[in-house]
Amino acid sequence: MSSFTMALLEDGVDVMIASDLSSIISLLDKEVRNFSCAGHGYSLTPGKGTVGARWQMMVKSVNLAGSKAAPSPVGRIELEKQEDGSVQFKIPPRAEQKVPEAQETDPDGRLFGSFIYQTINVLKRHQLIDLPGELPTE
Repeated sequence: MSSFTMALLEDGVDVMIASDLSSIISLLDKEVRNFSCAGHGYSLTPGKGTVGARWQMMVKSVNLAGSKAAPSPVGRIELEKQEDGSVQFKIPPRAEQKVPEAQETDPDGRLFGSFIYQTINVLKRHQLIDLPGELPTE
C-alpha cells in the first residue's frame, strides 16, 4: 500500500461538492457497482441518517467470484447537505470509523483505499471536484 493511501486512511477525506444530496447519492449508487479491486466489488448500505439532510453509508466488499457470503464492511462514508445546497462528502479517518469489522476484513486498508480513489475519480469525471488527473485505483 502506498504512503498516500495510508495518509488517506489515517487522515480521512473531507470535500465540499457543489451538488445536491440526492444527486450525489444517485451518482454513488450508479457508479459504485462498477468499482473493483483485487477480485472484490463494492456495495453501499445505508446506515444512520436524516432523510434529505444526512446519510451515513457502510462500504462493503463483495467477492466477485460469486461467493454467497454477506458483504463485509471495509469502512463508511458520510454525506451531509449544507445550508448553501452543497454536500459535504466525508470519509472519516480509519481510527474514527467505528466499524470494527473493517480492520478484520481489510486489515491493510487496500480495498477501502481503492474505494476512496475510485470515488474521488468519479467525482472528478463528473466535474464535481478539480484534480490534475485520476488517481491509481490498485
